[in-house]
Amino acid sequence: MPPFNVERRDHLADAAIEVLGKEGARGLTHRAVDAQADEPPGTTSRYFRTREALMTAIVERVRAQHFADLRRAPRGAVDAGEVAEHLTAMVHAAITTHRLRHLAIAELFLEATRYPALRADMAATRGAQIQLMRDIHQAAGLHLTPSDAALLVGAITGIVHIALTTPAAIGVDTPDDVRPVVRRAVDLVHARARRHVA
Repeated sequence: MPPFNVERRDHLADAAIEVLGKEGARGLTHRAVDAQADEPPGTTSRYFRTREALMTAIVERVRAQHFADLRRAPRGAVDAGEVAEHLTAMVHAAITTHRLRHLAIAELFLEATRYPALRADMAATRGAQIQLMRDIHQAAGLHLTPSDAALLVGAITGIVHIALTTPAAIGVDTPDDVRPVVRRAVDLVHARARRHVA
């Protein structure tokens, strides 16, 4: 048996994200991932022996991708407004370019309510996301408390979820309509953070 190939592993994880985003948790099978990845039957099961291993791989891959996007926030001599614009652009990308990834993330959170191991993975991911949000703002000169950062992550997560599922509920008729919604939420949390400092 040839050794595992990291690029192929990532390719399979990306295909699994596509399947999960398109078909939901019920449609996520090794065979479906093989087909999506255009790999020979049995390839996915060789890399991820169980469904749990496949789900873990998806968590790791979406976390790496999402955190890479977050880390692209402006650093150095920037202000909170520039960070707000970056977060706004990320949400726009979440409902357009990265739509399937974020649908897959929503499926992962739903599945996590049923499987303790997955719940622990997703809780760790959310905790790391909140800390990264604090780090990004700290670099821009705005101190977010853990509760402020959690509030911002929760607001953005909720906006993404609604924009993907029932966009009219928040006045989103086109993807560009989400930008002012996100900006209002971010500005409210920033204002709250400034009041804590004052």
